[in-house]
Amino acid sequence: MSTSGKHIDALLTVNDKFLPGRQLAASLMSVAVARGAPEHKLLRGTGIFADDLVSDNVLSCLQVQKLAANTLQYTKGYDVSFRFGQQLVTGYLNDALPYFLHCRHFGQCMRALPVLQTLISPFVSAQRYDDETSYYYLLQDAVGSGKLFVFMVEAYCAALVALAKLCTGKRLPFHFDFPFGRPRHIQEYEENLGYRLRFNQPVFAIRIDKAALFAPCLQANPTLNTYARYRLKQQRTYRIGLLDTIRGMLNTHSSLTLPEAAGKLSMSPASLKRKLSEHNTSFSDLHDNIRRQQAIFYLQVQKLNNEQGALKMAFSDITNFRRAVKRWTGLTPSELRQV
Repeated sequence: MSTSGKHIDALLTVNDKFLPGRQLAASLMSVAVARGAPEHKLLRGTGIFADDLVSDNVLSCLQVQKLAANTLQYTKGYDVSFRFGQQLVTGYLNDALPYFLHCRHFGQCMRALPVLQTLISPFVSAQRYDDETSYYYLLQDAVGSGKLFVFMVEAYCAALVALAKLCTGKRLPFHFDFPFGRPRHIQEYEENLGYRLRFNQPVFAIRIDKAALFAPCLQANPTLNTYARYRLKQQRTYRIGLLDTIRGMLNTHSSLTLPEAAGKLSMSPASLKRKLSEHNTSFSDLHDNIRRQQAIFYLQVQKLNNEQGALKMAFSDITNFRRAVKRWTGLTPSELRQV
């Protein structure tokens, strides 16, 4: 991809064209066509043409979202998202694959994911928490996928499992949480993600023991890894997305208001509202999602009592804390600790 005219400091939005069609869109198309979907119907309404799939022509996240919606409409079976995720490792991730293959261990791969997110995972981001033994990755809708977010998360999880297997030669012990009931097609989840699955959880999340991430990569090579990282930086057009930028602000300053956030982004409050609406969200939704994540980690994972949780989340009144947790998660603090 040409690096001329790059705007590395700009924030990625759903309408920005930066994804080479030969990577992500082509991977999704190949899976859908293999499942019997007619190519002309898959491309209908997307603004994507056949030539875009075999060239460096760039597409927006919105175009790929429309392609994903058509894929779900015209393909049969329950494994399309998982097959798509696996295809990403050899298809869409092909430019990034040398970097991951030549890492020292898989922990280095995991640390690179947020740095290279807009290049290799534009639809799903993760807020990382940790305790003494484990890392917890709470998954977030990075560009406003809405109802398609489940599809994107399933693909992300399948890609992560496939990437770990390719790099280390074994399936690492990832634990996956899903905020919906146990699906009837559970065998697809078990086949593609393993058996460490929990459903009816408050949020999409991935957990793994810290020790497991020291699994060495089979083709570790510091020189080739450094060169691959240099090449990826040359390709990267955006450093971070608009939604994750605002989430980062809210994680640091929970009392931040929309006008204050707009000022930090050098735009008017009306412009920020409009851009967030284009991403199927609002400032208050992003704020509530961040606070929900914090409540889940402190109460469900760390099992803090109400006083400790309220202190962590800057509440001076326990009653207000209980009410807020119930509003954010649908559960009281005591119920959340028992999930």
